[in-house]
Amino acid sequence: MDQTSQKPPGGKGRKSPADRWVKRGFLLAILLAVAIVLYIQYRGPMLGWPGDLDEVLTKAKAENRHIVVFVRTFPVSTTGKRMVQTTLAQKKNIESLKKGGFLLAEVRLDSSAAWAKKYGVTKTPTMLLIAPDGEKFHKAEGMIGEIDFRKNFLHALSQKSVSNSTASGPASRP
Repeated sequence: MDQTSQKPPGGKGRKSPADRWVKRGFLLAILLAVAIVLYIQYRGPMLGWPGDLDEVLTKAKAENRHIVVFVRTFPVSTTGKRMVQTTLAQKKNIESLKKGGFLLAEVRLDSSAAWAKKYGVTKTPTMLLIAPDGEKFHKAEGMIGEIDFRKNFLHALSQKSVSNSTASGPASRP
């Protein structure tokens, strides 16, 4: 055979091993980028609040503190995302939660969970204000605005305290 009729290595029709690895690496990079983007969108914004409600209830009872619970779906619904961004992550609301000494919890709705049945949670987003003894104190379903969160939701605690102290009579006040 004559040398001019032989195809050179890596010529037309044959890919070199380096070309194949470049393509594989490129496809892997694309798949990884897509996975990261989907994960971020699927997960949604997170508050960083503890997710174990039973643990927070135990701590609340021991420390005699109220709990604010944000109940959401997984993945976070559009309304839930909006509530995190426009209400719960706002500086004044964060300050109000700190000043109030609340324990915080962010839980995913599982309608079969005992806590969801106990507190009557069937939709999201839902905010719960729970007394130290674990009894539901106040519940708000759906979107709550930034100011409504402070003035109505957290204010329910002070209104309940006022109504309890007036029901027991003025003599019981310090």
